[in-house]
Amino acid sequence: MEAPHNVIWLLINVAEASDRLRDARSQLEEQDFSWQRLDAVTPKSDDFVYEKSKTKWYRDLTDGEIACYLSHRKAWRQAIDSKADYLVVLEDDLIVQSPLKKVVDELIKTDLSWDMIKLFETRKKRSVVRSLSHDFDIVDTPTVPIATTGYIIKVSCLAELLDSTSRFTRPIDVELKSYWELNLKIFSVYPPPIRISEDNNSTIGVRQGDLSLFQRLKKMKYNFFSSLRGRLGYLCRRMKRL
Repeated sequence: MEAPHNVIWLLINVAEASDRLRDARSQLEEQDFSWQRLDAVTPKSDDFVYEKSKTKWYRDLTDGEIACYLSHRKAWRQAIDSKADYLVVLEDDLIVQSPLKKVVDELIKTDLSWDMIKLFETRKKRSVVRSLSHDFDIVDTPTVPIATTGYIIKVSCLAELLDSTSRFTRPIDVELKSYWELNLKIFSVYPPPIRISEDNNSTIGVRQGDLSLFQRLKKMKYNFFSSLRGRLGYLCRRMKRL
């Protein structure tokens, strides 16, 4: 009999966002798993430590974006310390649409080689990699869905991920879109078991102000080449599965 896998579930929540925690708790308590609240890093936290490097993005990060990235890195370290096999990271603006534990259990049981599977909104253009029970599919997409509302990741790849992101220059969701730079294989679930609440304002804050002409050109260049690389990778993976 196969031994059960150890899964740690962490909900990232800013201490001041008590309403978000209340809403998330009311949903998660209906699910069949134990979870822990992870105190999110904020610009006022002692662990708000960021070593700025020469940016390869089109603008500097805001303090809120840095804090969000550091919060996920904090979750990754806690998962390693817990000696879990898998980590499920959830953000407190989630809306649960399906039985999360059943979906996660199915994902773990697959013999696919994956590092991370995103659990929220997938793009319309997608290809089915594996059909699961409960009418869910593991899907591949031309570009990785934006945002980090929920995902499962293998703890075995977190040490390398922490090392490769020790000096980051992009928001975490943008970073994950360039998964090839992080040596990650990322899939998604369709239909998504969770979605992002439309009622809550982001605790990250405003992402960017007015951009200069030079920054706009850099943004266009970055988005073009990132999208092109992602789509080429997607087409190559589709051809291999044919």
